[in-house]
Amino acid sequence: MKIAPECIQCIFDVRAKEITSASLSDHEKILKLKSFLEYYSQIVTPDTSTTLLSWQAFRKVKELMGSEDPYTSFKTRSHQVAVELLSVIEREIKEKIGFERFHYAVKASIAANLVDPGTPSGIQPEALGEKIRGLRLAIDESEKLYMRLLQSSKVTFLLDNCGEALLDTLLIREIKRMGVELKIVVKGKPYQNDITYKEALEYGFNSLGEVVSTGSDFPGVIPGYVSEEAVKALEWADVIISKGMANYEAFLLKPPSKPVFIMLVAKCEVIARAVGVQKGEAVAFFLQGSPDLKKLF
Repeated sequence: MKIAPECIQCIFDVRAKEITSASLSDHEKILKLKSFLEYYSQIVTPDTSTTLLSWQAFRKVKELMGSEDPYTSFKTRSHQVAVELLSVIEREIKEKIGFERFHYAVKASIAANLVDPGTPSGIQPEALGEKIRGLRLAIDESEKLYMRLLQSSKVTFLLDNCGEALLDTLLIREIKRMGVELKIVVKGKPYQNDITYKEALEYGFNSLGEVVSTGSDFPGVIPGYVSEEAVKALEWADVIISKGMANYEAFLLKPPSKPVFIMLVAKCEVIARAVGVQKGEAVAFFLQGSPDLKKLF
């Protein structure tokens, strides 16, 4: 997605917080912040995108911190909370049938997207249960997705955050119940708290479908930045299901030829404006339905 002025501050704030939250002395943090500020000022241009700027900035933070995965502990905690929630939500979903059951899985998947330290309105994993039960969708095209899946045989599902991904399995299982073959695309290397290929295999996602690695830490799936296998997974599908803001932003830059169903919580004003909702609202819609899509290329 094309950069907006407020994106520059937001991305900087998130990356700076990653440095200030580290187990370093104040002196070390100041020096690293200084280095990051110098680097950041060089990569910010009016023609960049949120996807590219976030990626470049996070790579710099990893370099400065000497850590390939600064979110290791947060991801572990998120997954542990999701494991506890999953058994509760599974009991609730078993009481439903048909589209009602499918719709509940969609809402649980989207609510889990709120666990995200990389955005201003991201919540801590412990607060997730309450959010799932109270979630209302500002835009809801779940029924269109349901009907489309009944006519489809192949779906590619793009996962987002660790922890959140475990609750995505509720929806993935519902899709499998419809007789659909699945490919599940995940990051090849750590990007923020997104689930990686290694973690997806560790958590058993390969039992749900073919797990495909992007081969990189790039925030979305754009040719030239990810593996050929990930790009082909998009071309292979009848329908692509995309979780989270980063994947959405990448698809605004390079939309696939296949139908893309977007599931996210608009955690910032820029995304909210792009989708046509208020900040903090949850949405589930086909990419073609995004009100301001043409303005964002």
